[in-house]
Amino acid sequence: MTAPEASTLVFGATGALGRHVLDALVARGNRPETITAAGRNQARLGELAAAGFSTAAVDLSDSASVAALVARHSDVVLISGRDPNRLAQHESVVKAAKNAKVRHVYYTSGVRADDDRFEINADHRATEDALTASGVTYTILRNTWYIENYIQALAGPRFSGALAAATGNAVVAPASRKDLAEALATVVTTDGHDNVTYSLSGDTNFTYADIAKAMSVVLKREVTYRPVTPEELQAALINAGMDSELAGFLARLDETIAAGVFARVGDDLPRLLGRPTTGLVAGLTAE
Repeated sequence: MTAPEASTLVFGATGALGRHVLDALVARGNRPETITAAGRNQARLGELAAAGFSTAAVDLSDSASVAALVARHSDVVLISGRDPNRLAQHESVVKAAKNAKVRHVYYTSGVRADDDRFEINADHRATEDALTASGVTYTILRNTWYIENYIQALAGPRFSGALAAATGNAVVAPASRKDLAEALATVVTTDGHDNVTYSLSGDTNFTYADIAKAMSVVLKREVTYRPVTPEELQAALINAGMDSELAGFLARLDETIAAGVFARVGDDLPRLLGRPTTGLVAGLTAE
């Protein structure tokens, strides 16, 4: 089957980043009917269909369904998933794209995915390797930590006035999902991005004390950064009712942040946007 002209398939379209990606593609002139929004959230797919998008309910673990869907499109946007078997899912999409000879694959990877010190990016690194070895024209966008992730961390400071984290003296350059989605849409709708990898971070490094100050503005109360050890953080999370596995993961994540994985990596993001990136306060109040 010949792929329709300028048809774009977006995997992960029903997620938080996917919502912004669809909005950004339409804002840049893509008609909704030329975009297929693929995901598992049936309610969200219904909303997107009502808005004029083509939609597809798909589980990326179903390789046959993935292959059939990919074969009907010229361009594929693969927003990285969070399932435990996401690497196999990503590789299934890459294989389908190769077999269907699609025009272009765009993949949202993780910042510093090429640095093997950071195990958090192992799946991203392997997906990038599969994509670059496939022979398909690609663009890789290595996304940094979302500012919106700190919205979830507002609950503690809201009541205690303290942002407790095991991140030491780390600096981070987070970016908003909307900024990252806009950068992706820019790449999809303009030329000059074939077989290019972009490292996308905010344009400013912030300390956790800076993040606490931004939380102070949002919460309208003083918030201070309280550094703790990973062991102390894990124990506090468990005492608050979190299961030990998730608490351990979050403690290890803070250790990774402390090692610098989400520090600023350059100016690719503001350059693609044509403007400065979104700041902390604006990002913490984003919808």
